[in-house]
Amino acid sequence: MQVLLVVSGLFYVAVMPVLFISWLEFFRHDQDDLTKKEQRISGLVIAIACLFWVIVLPFAYLELLDKFKRSSRAARLYQKMLTVPKIQSLTPPEDFPCSNFSNN
Repeated sequence: MQVLLVVSGLFYVAVMPVLFISWLEFFRHDQDDLTKKEQRISGLVIAIACLFWVIVLPFAYLELLDKFKRSSRAARLYQKMLTVPKIQSLTPPEDFPCSNFSNN
């Protein structure tokens, strides 16, 4: 039991720097658009997120998954709109079997 606790603790500590470095890279891309106060707050948020990555990471993944599903649905809708043929005219073709129309 203690070995499992130590291994999970080491995994937790080993993942923190990896997440911090990757999230810091994202932060540096947007750093030019932020004020000094926003930069400090963002750094604090990154530090807190790295400490609680076990909680933060699944929620971030769920948010990304939701965005992907929404964009996927929209892409399928646009694809359907492009492939569905438009009605050419209101009159049925000559060989259309319908009892309401007569050739008299």
